Amino acid sequence: MKLEYTFRDGASLHVTRNEATEYTDQEVRLASPLGEPPVAALTRAEQAAFDAKGCGIDWRTVETRKLAEEPDATESIYRGTLCNCQARARSDAAGRVLRLQFRSAC
Repeated sequence: MKLEYTFRDGASLHVTRNEATEYTDQEVRLASPLGEPPVAALTRAEQAAFDAKGCGIDWRTVETRKLAEEPDATESIYRGTLCNCQARARSDAAGRVLRLQFRSAC
């Protein structure tokens, strides 16, 4: 199943779900910067996908990397212990979060 939705302000939501492989990928691209810390929004996505306990993401341990396709952007990656889950937040050069992603494959 794939779902793509574009909001009136230009933001978009992309969801891919494959029940056979238990793969889920949810990504939101924002038209304006996120108005809260990215971990708060990503924690809600983790809990919605699993339950209140989530999938074991360690929100204190983050891997940050520069992106070849967007040299001024950085991506923060948080990894979990269940179902190969991970959460990502992409920021522009000014540090504004413009993309969030949560995915898992059990």
